[in-house]
Amino acid sequence: MSESAKLQQLAAAQIAREQRRGVLILDTRAAEQFASFHIPGAMQLGLRGPFASWAAVLLEPTQKLLLIADDATSAQEARVRLARVGLPHVAGFALADEKHWQHNGIKLAGVPIHRCKDVRRNLPGDRPVQLIDVRSPAEWLKGHLPGAISMPLLAINSEAASIDFSKPSLVYCQEGYRATTAASMLLRGNAGDVGILIDGIDGIEGSQACGQPLATPFQRLEVSATRDLCAW
Repeated sequence: MSESAKLQQLAAAQIAREQRRGVLILDTRAAEQFASFHIPGAMQLGLRGPFASWAAVLLEPTQKLLLIADDATSAQEARVRLARVGLPHVAGFALADEKHWQHNGIKLAGVPIHRCKDVRRNLPGDRPVQLIDVRSPAEWLKGHLPGAISMPLLAINSEAASIDFSKPSLVYCQEGYRATTAASMLLRGNAGDVGILIDGIDGIEGSQACGQPLATPFQRLEVSATRDLCAW
């Protein structure tokens, strides 16, 4: 398919049929939009970011894709960028439409989003929260949340079995882009309470409300007066 070829828009019934055939739904909307509602089993990869670079390393070249987009122009842009990194198999696209999808029998899901400033108030207090850091090993070594599990985005599929999905999990990265993709990948193959710390390490470091010191393998941290920030 040439870059100028028109991409087919699929109806709700076609979305369900393609998904049953093994086509991967790739949701290209922003993190907050995906978290608000999405089709279960979809993988989120935001178009407004390093979209093609991550697609190239996370997806198989033979994988058939169905794009979820904000509009037809965004869907076409996503298809072009995917083709340029060796991912040409796009079956079509659908516009995100919560009411239309529900009216046509498509079940929807959501993902809880938390921010540093209010995470202490919103996280469940009766169960320990698993913190999953999906940044690179180099970023992890520079500083991470105390008690967090290092699970780089590239290793999500191979290491997901080490997560206890009976406990709530909170996924974070540096600023939220990778965390949303990682959460969507975890939820594709597992049922569980998986949320996103959307402002990530940037939010922790930039907010005095957090008061949560970062841990490194090379230093002993003093106990913060506000260490109970998130009741980790």
